[in-house]
Amino acid sequence: MTALRNLLVHATNHLVVNGLINLDSGKDEGEPSGHAVAEIGGKLAVINWSGVGHGEIRISVWWDYVHEKYPRTNLHRFYKENFQESKPVVKSHHHPKFIGAMVSGWLGRGANKHLIGKKDLGLFDMYVRRDTRISLESLPEAKGIGFDAFGNSIL
Repeated sequence: MTALRNLLVHATNHLVVNGLINLDSGKDEGEPSGHAVAEIGGKLAVINWSGVGHGEIRISVWWDYVHEKYPRTNLHRFYKENFQESKPVVKSHHHPKFIGAMVSGWLGRGANKHLIGKKDLGLFDMYVRRDTRISLESLPEAKGIGFDAFGNSIL
């Protein structure tokens, strides 16, 4: 499993274990969405998710996140980060200042519950800061709790 997919599995496990998402899309009331702050591998992570229809959820994780270094920390509330998108609202050249790694993917919650794709296929908004690569690759390999780490589609 690639380091970024492994990070996404860790983040998804956090959401499942803490009851923030469920693996049965039939139990949703509307489209699920939200964000949470968690510790993954000793680093602070922001995890956000949003229903994308057909029982799928987009899950994004910003790992080794340092909010104090985020360029919009002290701006008016309309310009602050809302943690609802797959990547921060600031331009990508700011990412090295406050994020060590970032990845997004889709979780299929139909008959086959899994993160869609294999290796890095199916993942998007991927980014790893050079000085974070070794820490990211050192994360213990995660097993999905109630879902597979990869699969072809939700159908």
